[in-house]
Amino acid sequence: MAGVIDDYVAALRRDLDFDPPLARRLADEVEAHLWDAAEADPSGPSPEAQQRAVARFGLAREIAAQFAADAIDRQAKRTWMMLAATVAVTFIAMRLRVLWLDDFGASMSALAPLIDRYAFIAALAVGVIGWFVCRRSLAPLAICLGGLAASIAAGIARAGLFADGAPLHVLLAAAGEIALIGLLSWHVFGLHRRLRRTAMLRNAQ
Repeated sequence: MAGVIDDYVAALRRDLDFDPPLARRLADEVEAHLWDAAEADPSGPSPEAQQRAVARFGLAREIAAQFAADAIDRQAKRTWMMLAATVAVTFIAMRLRVLWLDDFGASMSALAPLIDRYAFIAALAVGVIGWFVCRRSLAPLAICLGGLAASIAAGIARAGLFADGAPLHVLLAAAGEIALIGLLSWHVFGLHRRLRRTAMLRNAQ
């Protein structure tokens, strides 16, 4: 039969299940601390001693909300770093496509160059503003993701990479863009999930 400490740690794991590494690390640390406190109690590690140790430590949901906020900061930092890498690779790939198109002398669409250029500029501008103004907000990251995805799709369509046999370095740059967009999407979704779960934890207190 599970004891008070076991129930407390299980509740902490459930509240942090959106971040399994954090849930495991925090649960292990909290469990060790609570057992030390219960064993140091004059009555020994009895159910009453466990209850007092848990009561002194605080509500599991409050602890989870506090550490979930720290997880948001770490996830936001990782997402912004991924955004910066995606912007850099997209810019390099754009330049490579322009050089190749100058040599090739053709484009599949008159609209594609405008989307390629201005969607990238919009994403860059929103990213710079978001970094200084609302770094923990999901909105600028989502806008940047959409702008970069549109720019990359338009750039690939503009160059007709798969139809016209682009050189290997142009294809590799495009493949890098697509891979980074996928990773950026995964990071943005992860931040969204953490923000939503942290809000739920705070509202439930």
